[in-house]
Amino acid sequence: MIPIPNQDPDHDQGGAPVVGVRLDDGWRACVDPAWLEGWSPRTFDLGDGTTELVTMGAGPPLVLIPPLPGYMEAWLAAAAPLARTHRVITFSLRGRFDTGPTWEAMLRDLERVLDVHAPEAAVVVGHSLGGALAQRWALARPERVRALVLSSSFAKLRNPAGNLHARFIEQPLLIAALKLLPAGAARALARSLARRGRWVYDARCSDELLDFVRHGLRHTDPAAVRRALSLAMRHDTTGRIGSIRTPTLVLVGELESVFSRPASRELAGRIPGAELCESPGAGHLHPLTSPAWFVRTVEEWLQGLGPRPESGSDLRMNGLP
Repeated sequence: MIPIPNQDPDHDQGGAPVVGVRLDDGWRACVDPAWLEGWSPRTFDLGDGTTELVTMGAGPPLVLIPPLPGYMEAWLAAAAPLARTHRVITFSLRGRFDTGPTWEAMLRDLERVLDVHAPEAAVVVGHSLGGALAQRWALARPERVRALVLSSSFAKLRNPAGNLHARFIEQPLLIAALKLLPAGAARALARSLARRGRWVYDARCSDELLDFVRHGLRHTDPAAVRRALSLAMRHDTTGRIGSIRTPTLVLVGELESVFSRPASRELAGRIPGAELCESPGAGHLHPLTSPAWFVRTVEEWLQGLGPRPESGSDLRMNGLP
């Protein structure tokens, strides 16, 4: 059942303030209908406001943490296939804070969601900024993480010399063009970028997916993006991730930036026993452009871990950082 669109972007249908980011109505027309199988968002109470949450499937719990700016719809292509073997939980991240964005608030939100929907140890999967939150959760609550998948993530946001032009000149200009150009011209530009594997795109991007990304760009609250970026800039687990003992898989697109690929190698090198896999021919959107590879790689890796450990593990609780 598709919920009736809420006409007030600041409050849910019960009148509670909405603190989670929310993708503007109309996005469903841009995606493969098969991706909507089982996709039925519900309102979830975060204590000081609400966000949207989706659960689907049955089996061991697996939580999907979305990238910047926090739309859970970033997992549309992978959620239903993963739900064939797992109970999938995903939710939109917080975009509004009482006193400014903090990682502590993000961790409390994740804890509240998992206390309700995955009180036992779960497989935790995070993409990009979501991977930063997943790292922090694995450090704070190791006994709640059966396995960790860090997709196109980072221990610390860096800007290598070869990435400065792309990040600070090319990217802002592209985002502005995709937002402001007429639909036909914006799609033509996005197609050209996809053919060349530029920005977040790759050659597997369909016109519908290009339109979906543009829809998000055009309707995202700039203030929410700034808050998410400030969290990314302050994220630094380089001195702590070596203490992660949770089985960890690091994924990255083969065509990603000169920052993303080294950042993923750094994660895999610093986390003991971590495995690193590249999505062939894919860019930063690889969970959307190559979902079959993503799902197959995650599932085969999880199967290789064997049965889930018995309760009573000696992992200790470190407390929220």
